Formats: sequence, C-alpha cells, structure tokens
Amino acid sequence: MGKLPLEGIKVIDLTHSAAGPFATSILGDLGAKVIKVESPEGDMTRTWGHVIRDNVSTYYLAMNRNKHVIRLDLKNEVDRDKLYDMIKDADVLIENYRPGVAERLGVDYGSVSRINPRIIYVSIKGFMPGSEYEDYPAFDVVIQGMSGLMSVTGCEDGTFVKVGVPITDMVTGFFSVIAILSALRVRDREGRGVRITVPMLDSALYIMGIHILYHLFTGNVPRPLGTKYMSVVAPYQAFRARDGKMFILAVGNDRIWRRFCEVIGRPELVNDPRFRTNPDRVRNQDELEKILQEIFLTRDRDYWVNLFLSNGIPAGPVYDMADIARDPYVNKYVLTEVKHHELGAVRLVRNPIRFNDESLDVRLLEY
Repeated sequence: MGKLPLEGIKVIDLTHSAAGPFATSILGDLGAKVIKVESPEGDMTRTWGHVIRDNVSTYYLAMNRNKHVIRLDLKNEVDRDKLYDMIKDADVLIENYRPGVAERLGVDYGSVSRINPRIIYVSIKGFMPGSEYEDYPAFDVVIQGMSGLMSVTGCEDGTFVKVGVPITDMVTGFFSVIAILSALRVRDREGRGVRITVPMLDSALYIMGIHILYHLFTGNVPRPLGTKYMSVVAPYQAFRARDGKMFILAVGNDRIWRRFCEVIGRPELVNDPRFRTNPDRVRNQDELEKILQEIFLTRDRDYWVNLFLSNGIPAGPVYDMADIARDPYVNKYVLTEVKHHELGAVRLVRNPIRFNDESLDVRLLEY
C-alpha cells in the first residue's frame, strides 16, 4: 500500500515480556518507527517457547516485528543520554517496568516530559499505581486468575484452566494501542502530550463485564461450561463427530433452530416443549446435548460442517495448529513469508487490518 497510517510517528519501546511488545508490534505494523530498547541481557522472552537460535525464540519473534532493536544499559549515564537524545523527537514512549524502576532509571514521566513536553507517555502496569495491589507481580496467568477469567474457562466438572494464549497481555496491548491513537488525536487538536496508564487487571476485568453484571444482577456465580456459552444460547458449543474430530455448532436464534432440526432430519424437535424457544433450550441444554451428540456420532466431522454451512447454519471445525497451517484460507490471507538474512524464510501472522484492501506487511524483522 502507499503511505502507512502511522508513518512519521516515532515510538520508543521500553517494554518487555508480552503486553508492551504486542502493543508496539501493532504500532509498527501500522507504520510507526518503533525503536525497541532492551537491557544488555535482552527481553526475557528471547528464551520462551522454541528457541530458534541463541537468544531468539518463536515467542519473541511473534511479539516483536517491524521494530528496530538496540540494547542500552540505562543504569549507565552514557547509554541513558543516548536514550534521551532519541526521546527529543519521539512521539510515544511506552514502558512496563515494575513500580519505582522507571524513576530509578530516569525514564519516568516527569523526566521524559521535561525533555519532550509533547510526548505521549504510556505505562502498562499489572495494577493501578498507588493501589493496594501496586507491588504485586503481574504475569498473564496471575491476571487470568485474579480477573475471574480462569474461573469461567474450563471443563463442566469445575476444573479451571488458563486461556491458551496470554490473552490478558494481548487485551492490555490492544487497549494501549487504542489509548495511543486517541492521544495522538488529542495532541493534534490541543498540541500537548498525554500521560496514559493501562493496568492489566483493569483491562482483563473490562472484558469480563458480561459475567460481572450477570453476577451483580442475579447473585449467581458463573462457572466453567466447556465450550458452552453462559446461560445465553443453545445449542452453542462443540460436539464430537464419528471420526473423533470436534466441530462447533452455533444455533443463535429460533429461526436457525427450526432450519437446523429440518437439516438433521429431526423436525419433531422444533415443537418439543423442552426446546421450542431459546430460553427453553438453555434451561434444558444438558438433555439437548445428549440427543444431539448421539446424532453427530453417526457421521464424520466434515460431513456435518459442510451440511450446516451449505444450509446457512453457523458451524465450523475445531482446528489444532497443524490444521491451521494446512488451511488454504490461512495460507492465502493470514500467513506471510519474510526473508531474513540469518533465519532464512520465516512465516509470520499478518496484521488482520486491511486498508483499501491492502494488508499491513511485515517490513522489518530484527532481533
């Protein structure tokens, strides 16, 4: 595409781990010049997941693309002055240090804004600064637990599990990007910088609003329901087919329900008093699940998925990563290949945003 939306925007990235690097990768995808400043030891995620070569892991590459990477020891005055020089014409600085660290290193908001009053200064924290939780360590798995997300994710026997990706890091990253884009608009309008704080726990609780309000209004405590959806709609879950493979079925309203019953050859279920309306089906979804699961064990997964999709009934296969890597849609629209001078051909996931039908390519892969 032509000029990218954030071309001309300079971002100083003082983040590590996941939430901050995820946010700055998005900014880099959008065209910002992102300078990732790592400590001499490097980002901790360089050894997370599969290590491709010394200090380069798949986790690190997934969270850090379209960035220039440098290493500075901010405890060293010479290196700190180098950073200050970069800050002078920067538009955004984003950090996720533990409480008190930015101040000790001289990169707190007060120090940075004196160098550049127009800068947008973003702090990603685990918890709100000044709160009773301020000093708690905040990794994704901790936030998944404290936000209640883990309590509603898992098996119907009550076993909790974490979401398989660092989802609270990513949600916090998204909110950080939204805040930065909004602050750039404020600066354009008012000519001043903005100080932004994005706590991970607050970000995670924001997306838990459905469950929080349900509890506040009913007093009931939501529990894990496997692939089902909390007292909202049924059938809306995964089922197992004859070949052992799983698929998702999402019968979102009564019109789809009537069509669904015709398609599976069970029209009598339409007027069964247990299942006539969606509230009926939600109340009796355990009985409904048993009936449908018995039906679905008579055919393979692809049969059911193709049958439903061809009849306008929302459904889809449950893929593992090998399935995803083979999927023609994924290979055409989602994965992109980047040539790296040391790693060779590296396949990465594209940013999903399209501007005028053009994708945001990975232009830079440094480590």
